[in-house]
Amino acid sequence: MTTTATPILTRKLQHMFNLLDVDQDGYLTMADLPALADALAVPFAAQPEKIQTLREALLRIWEAHLGQMDENGDGRLDTAEYERGIRAATAEDPKAFLRTMHAAVAAWFSLFDTNGDGHLDLDEYTQLGQAIGGISPQDMAKAFQRLDRDGDGRLQPEEIRVAVIEFFTSEDPDADGNWLYGPL
Repeated sequence: MTTTATPILTRKLQHMFNLLDVDQDGYLTMADLPALADALAVPFAAQPEKIQTLREALLRIWEAHLGQMDENGDGRLDTAEYERGIRAATAEDPKAFLRTMHAAVAAWFSLFDTNGDGHLDLDEYTQLGQAIGGISPQDMAKAFQRLDRDGDGRLQPEEIRVAVIEFFTSEDPDADGNWLYGPL
């Protein structure tokens, strides 16, 4: 993995930055991450244990990775610090970075698996898109098709795991994992 900028990876990281920047002030702070969990949890108030699991997983991302990316020590990341930091984390210790990301994605997967069958169907995935940024149902349906690698109409944990890896490490503009959080 190279740390040189590529257009697709830059676009994916900007997309992710925008999703994480809950208050949309142009910076990521530790406070944005539990705020994201709380925003995602609005339709799921009856599942406090799953919400807490997501909140803790997102805070681990800050503690293990994002907090270390704060080059100037101001307690917040701008987009340049974020991109450099993610590129460095995936180049230096991709297994550790991806392990932390998988834990967070597994937590949101569990939260949005409203029927508890261990998979996300199109409706559940569409609800995720609405929660993370008002992504249209049509765009989420396109993303779902790209991520549903076996075409069974359900996103399985392994399909999501592969998508996480591709999203954060692939420089292929056509990689299915680029659609993890909707269209770029």
